[in-house]
Amino acid sequence: MKVILVTGGFDPIHSGHISYLNHADHLRDKSESWLVVGLNSDDWLTRKKGRPFMSWQDRMVVLDNLHMTDMVIDFDDS
Repeated sequence: MKVILVTGGFDPIHSGHISYLNHADHLRDKSESWLVVGLNSDDWLTRKKGRPFMSWQDRMVVLDNLHMTDMVIDFDDS
């Protein structure tokens, strides 16, 4: 099994993120690989832009419900 891993804050998710995820999705053979999203923490977003717009949990739910995403994981961004 092959894993395609993409990472980011996705806060809020926008058309550039969808293009990024679609491109990653097209790079794989769906029968032999998974698209996994490594979701950056609220702490990472606070360091990047002052505070998160959406909580980690809310961002995870959105990403997990996209058709191209097989799994969302907590990405260690420390």
